[in-house]
Amino acid sequence: MEKEKELKKEKEIFDNIIGYDDIKKTLKTIVDMLNNGKKYKKMGCAMSHGLLLYGPPGTGKTSIANEIMNNVQRTKYVIRKVKSDGSFINYMNGIFDKAKKNQPSIILLDDIDKFSENGGFINNNEEYVAVQSFIDSIKDEDIYVIATANDISSLPKSLKRAGRLDNRLLIDIPKEKDMVKVFTHYLKSKKIDDNVNIKNISCILSNTSCAELENVCNQAGIYAAYDNKKKIYMEDLVRAALELKYEAVINDINQEDNYAINVAYHEAGHALIGELLEPGSVSFITIAKSDSNTRGFTTFHNNDDYFSDIKFMTNRVKTLLAGKAATEVVFNSCDVGTSSDLDRAYTIVRRLVDDYCMNDFNSCNFYGASEKAKMSKEDNANRTITDYYSEVKTMLIENRHILDALANELKDKKILFENEIKEIIDSFNKEKKDI
Repeated sequence: MEKEKELKKEKEIFDNIIGYDDIKKTLKTIVDMLNNGKKYKKMGCAMSHGLLLYGPPGTGKTSIANEIMNNVQRTKYVIRKVKSDGSFINYMNGIFDKAKKNQPSIILLDDIDKFSENGGFINNNEEYVAVQSFIDSIKDEDIYVIATANDISSLPKSLKRAGRLDNRLLIDIPKEKDMVKVFTHYLKSKKIDDNVNIKNISCILSNTSCAELENVCNQAGIYAAYDNKKKIYMEDLVRAALELKYEAVINDINQEDNYAINVAYHEAGHALIGELLEPGSVSFITIAKSDSNTRGFTTFHNNDDYFSDIKFMTNRVKTLLAGKAATEVVFNSCDVGTSSDLDRAYTIVRRLVDDYCMNDFNSCNFYGASEKAKMSKEDNANRTITDYYSEVKTMLIENRHILDALANELKDKKILFENEIKEIIDSFNKEKKDI
């Protein structure tokens, strides 16, 4: 019976923390160590003194810390900086004294990177010196310390060394699979339409914190309620996601606007070349208007090999050039909305020809940039960009029927997701095979 209870409890620990499966394995070990220290000491294992949870704001660091606190049989204390009148160090000292008197205990230093009035990069900030002193004073006590921080670069190295906050875990923005889980979790309490595609909405919200995901769900509910709907529909979530993530308004473009049609072809060009070179790489395309005067954009799935593989880097350059190329192929005119694309394309190409000597060694910069090397680098970059641009135009001309279909569908729907883009391209590929 006792074993059944233990198994049940093990399953319940961190169940309300969505995703982060690898991290939760480590956290369960820490909880077990704090609750059953004797079995670790019998193995000759030294007990960890402290844990530092760090990462971007809104990723659930404090929630994870609270979950640890709630699952250990220890007296619990929390320290947050709420005063700046000079009494904070005395306050911390009082908490550590209480923790010593009520062992075994655990202390949470929440937002430790905000403890100092003077900011980071000063190792002798009195608040951090005090924290180090307090942690050192409990070295031989049965007290565990957890700290959370957004920016650990502001903490002195001495605070992060072994014997203090010696166990560090990065709590990062949820990856794609985890994001779908988190988003699904936040939508459970909402009434949503059966046709809502959570994976597609998650594509819009890549690199978004858990707090922002929750905000999108809530905002979509507000939009639906304002329009007197009984449920949250796909368009409500798309609207909330684009506005909160990109400050973009999807319903602000007139379908008959010639400029909007140009934008549709521009984004369709990006998507088509992206999919031809790397199938499944495009996340979504839209002709939504943002506050930065951007009239559309194309996003891609994160690629861990992006900066370590020449093929991926050159493919990205070609994809960046495809918006300008599509406008020129279809309308025989120069696209004036490509400065950002060209800037990013040249940045990658300069890296290829300079850092990696992709074409030759004449423009390498390892021993200082001579005037000759600078000129060679620019010539090399311009020649490479020109060759890629010519290649992209040829690909668009050869696949003009798909380009037209993507642009027209985008003009009508104003946003196309990965599955919709794939469906259009696959339909033409199927026709080819049938012929």
